Amino acid sequence: MKTYTKEELAMHVGSRFAEDDRPSSDKMLIAIDGYVYDITKFAAMHPGGLAVLRMVAGEDATKQFYALHTKSVLEKYHDKFCVGVLAGGKKTDLKLPEKTGEDLVSLVPYAEIPLLRPKWVASPWWTDSHRAFLLDFRKTLMAFKPELEKLEKAGKYCSSELQQRVGATGILACMNGMACMGVAQKLKDEGKMSFPGGIEPKDFDLWHEYLANQEWARAVPVGVRNGMSGGMAISMPAIATFWKNSQKDSVVEQIMLGQKRSCLAISEPHAGSDVAKIVTMAKKSKCGKFYIVNGIKKWITAGMNADFFSVAVRTGGGGNKGISFLLIDISNAKTAEGVSVTHIKTSDAKTAATAWVYFDDCYVPVQNLMGKENQGFKLIMSNFNHERWLICAGVMGGVRAILQDCFLWCMQREVFGKTLMEQPVIRNKLARMIGAIESLEGYMESLTWQMSNMSHIAALTELGGPVAILKYQSTRIMTLVVDEAVQLFGGRALTASGMGKNVEMVQRTYKFASILGGSEEIMADLGVRQALLRFPRNAKL
Repeated sequence: MKTYTKEELAMHVGSRFAEDDRPSSDKMLIAIDGYVYDITKFAAMHPGGLAVLRMVAGEDATKQFYALHTKSVLEKYHDKFCVGVLAGGKKTDLKLPEKTGEDLVSLVPYAEIPLLRPKWVASPWWTDSHRAFLLDFRKTLMAFKPELEKLEKAGKYCSSELQQRVGATGILACMNGMACMGVAQKLKDEGKMSFPGGIEPKDFDLWHEYLANQEWARAVPVGVRNGMSGGMAISMPAIATFWKNSQKDSVVEQIMLGQKRSCLAISEPHAGSDVAKIVTMAKKSKCGKFYIVNGIKKWITAGMNADFFSVAVRTGGGGNKGISFLLIDISNAKTAEGVSVTHIKTSDAKTAATAWVYFDDCYVPVQNLMGKENQGFKLIMSNFNHERWLICAGVMGGVRAILQDCFLWCMQREVFGKTLMEQPVIRNKLARMIGAIESLEGYMESLTWQMSNMSHIAALTELGGPVAILKYQSTRIMTLVVDEAVQLFGGRALTASGMGKNVEMVQRTYKFASILGGSEEIMADLGVRQALLRFPRNAKL
């Protein structure tokens, strides 16, 4: 590779572009990060116009480049346009992050959870298995990321073919959690599914599930994420845990492999966080073999392409004592006749497949009852604990990614003759974000440890309130982080491309976490009400 001096570089401004009489070759060269690029042919196609390139032709344009572009842009064109190196230039490593897992660990301060920090950051719960799992999970996702980002921009539903390719890697199984790991082990043993990190599904624990959901949220665009796993991750554990049917393992297998899809259908136009107010009715047929379902569900994530709907229905009187939980399988022709869906346009991409779901004399076999009739409310609440914890894991992944972008941007962006990072007010903003994220991480890990060391029954009775408070605090912190990030990125935080695209996506969609699975206000109230159950009645100041 040729080495260019600054004087040699200055000779290449492109004779047809030169605006003075200095001698020049026909080539237009620039230097970025110590590498020299021939942009002669590219100049006419430059999205920012030719004039911008004329201003830096024959010069080291590193500062100007990073004021407008991310490093990924340079990586994209490096092999195609690089013709040499600049003498005395400081070269940046441009190896694409597709090597071993350790190459994927960010060195940006606080961009990674403690598990991926230097070995001196000790932890009582993280193991080498967890680290290997996270790094391999991240590496597997990197192979899909360009395709997933393209799908998000295209505004299309996720294809069955893509769902199955992702399912074959074990990623979808990880999203479904420990309730499904027996079936996952069977699929792995049969060679139908691989699994991240070299671990066996039978050794998968709650920490692995936390890492999988956090990393999924960190790397995958929100619309694609919701469409591929959002409905599945909150419906499948209920199917695996509560459905006592000989077909259960077969259904779980198909969903984990991406051959079929599932979603949770609880919310209605008249009932969101107040589940006890649902009105979708399910009455027994005269023959007693079917429930006949009539009603409407709204805001059903992944409902547009679901094959299985885990549905809350009213089978008894008012309130929470008359609710049951049904699995509605539209692969059954008789059942499918009574189900229709319509897309709802929301703040995230169409890929989320959010739907109205209409049940019109939908015949559901009585064998598809999950749990006992009129006792579905307890099952739904149990499922909510897991759903809310998953939302918190996703929030952790999202805020870490945004913090990383903010650090990088503040080191690159110059205002009033200084980088943003040199401004005390900017460092103060970053400190607020770091303190909030680090404290939330500690809270999340502490509660996860409790969940992983309690019996299922104990967790149901003891952790409903704490999980509600965790969700409330998670979404409040996300609000803080997103607000500060928007101020740091300015107009770029409102632009769905370029350096602020990640911030733009999050600031447009972060309120989903604040509302879904129980709104912040409901979570705060639930947490305090649960605490009051143990309040010592004689206690006085």
